[in-house]
Amino acid sequence: MLVAQVHAMAVELLAKWGGKVAYRMGADLDGNPLGCDCSAFVARCCGHQKYDGNVWWNTDRIYDDALKASGNVRWRRIQSPVPGCIGVYPGKVSPTRRRVAGHVWIVDDVAACKTIECCSRGGGIVRMTRTAWFARGALGNGRPIIFAEFVG
Repeated sequence: MLVAQVHAMAVELLAKWGGKVAYRMGADLDGNPLGCDCSAFVARCCGHQKYDGNVWWNTDRIYDDALKASGNVRWRRIQSPVPGCIGVYPGKVSPTRRRVAGHVWIVDDVAACKTIECCSRGGGIVRMTRTAWFARGALGNGRPIIFAEFVG
């Protein structure tokens, strides 16, 4: 699926479900969602589900796949963001040993630093301005934010 198609689907899902879907960790977006998380939203934008029959696609798996560390080939890292690509950073374990989730989103407008994402801060599926995430060397959970395109 081309980045233009991914972007178009993100815009379509934003129009359909924006402000109507609660952010719910681990939930998948289906025909009548009660909630959704960021990786489920991104999976749907790419024409897939969060669970593809073999793998649960979460932020850590997406990040590793884009870096070719996981052996999967669903995401390819790109150097510069474009509308329809994803931005992602992995989760981490905090000093208190509590798991801190990673995050993944669809790039909407590079010049305006806009994303389309599902997040708790924004109240579900929303368009957000995330200037810091587009800065060179940006970090999420202490790891580099990377951009990738969907390849399969």
